[in-house]
Amino acid sequence: MTTATTTWSDEDLSAVRRLKALGRSVEQHFVGRRLALDLLEVAVIAHEHVLLLGPPGTGKTDLVSRFAAGLGGRPFVRLLTRFTEPAELFGPVDVPAFQSGAQYRFRTEGMLPTAQVAFLDEIFQSGSPILNTLLTVMNERVFHNGHDIESVPLITLVGAANSLPQDPSLLAFADRFLLRLTIPPVAGNRLDELLAKGAARGTPAEGDGHSWIDPAALGRLGRQLAHTDLSAVTPEYAELVRELLGQGVTLSDRRIIRGQRLVAAAALRAERVRAEPADLWPLEHFWSDPAHATVVRDAVRRRTGRPGEDPDEPARTMQRLVSEARILRRQVDAGSPPAAVERVLRQLNALRLELRRAVPGNREGEGEVARIIDETLKLLDQG
Repeated sequence: MTTATTTWSDEDLSAVRRLKALGRSVEQHFVGRRLALDLLEVAVIAHEHVLLLGPPGTGKTDLVSRFAAGLGGRPFVRLLTRFTEPAELFGPVDVPAFQSGAQYRFRTEGMLPTAQVAFLDEIFQSGSPILNTLLTVMNERVFHNGHDIESVPLITLVGAANSLPQDPSLLAFADRFLLRLTIPPVAGNRLDELLAKGAARGTPAEGDGHSWIDPAALGRLGRQLAHTDLSAVTPEYAELVRELLGQGVTLSDRRIIRGQRLVAAAALRAERVRAEPADLWPLEHFWSDPAHATVVRDAVRRRTGRPGEDPDEPARTMQRLVSEARILRRQVDAGSPPAAVERVLRQLNALRLELRRAVPGNREGEGEVARIIDETLKLLDQG
């Protein structure tokens, strides 16, 4: 990307400021969701997709619905199951057209192919016919409807799931979500704040009744990314990618290439034409394997100078980290495939590294996690 201007126009700056005002407005209804809103703002500027991971009941649907309502329209929201039919996402079959012998097509009005923002909960529960169609909608912004190819106005699709799937075919689909964020429950020390805001909050459909920025302005911001000057951060970006690949972090060519759009979007959001190292921050969230999330975060923060802990994420205690290690260990046994055991080992090693940072010199905790890792390693020998 090269710049053709020395500053953004007043129109561009106004759109960026309205988008950030929307994020601040939505934040007032929630506790500990500032980072999620930061990523949603970057995603809509970059026209990229976001995957939210975490348990049910953490307000993901409400958060995305309110944010999307401020973009000038209702989001398309669905909870997917293995029984979900394509018509539930793409529209009912056009029966008159089918009966007349014309063609088999969907009536897409008000459905996903006409949405600007979509939220699909339990995204990995649906079957392959739906996922294959979603791939085309997400990647190419088109929908094959009978013999016609319809343009899709989708700005961003937000998916939610408890965790990433292990099925290789589903992992390939998950790679289309460039940004990932784990949303934990709100910490106990913020319980009073959670209860107060929860009592004052209306239903997700209510939003705040105000449209902060229209899709046309977002479309313009997306096109302006081509004019962001990345020359000052390109060497840093290349060095970061080399470091991550050297540490065994899984990054597809798609993620490496499109990661540059995240940097450009962060610069535009910060009202800069020329990107700076601080604009690398969204890359903390472009990992593929959750086991690599900590490695990616630390490598990015060494270059951005961001603080070591996110204010939205309470520090995890030694007891909690060891407890998570024990839970991971119970996911595999002597009959588990080697790939499953290796996945658990990667996650256990990430927990061990996090424990060393969170509670330095804690021999008891490190010893227990080391014992769990040794137990898990023996499963490979038994296989």
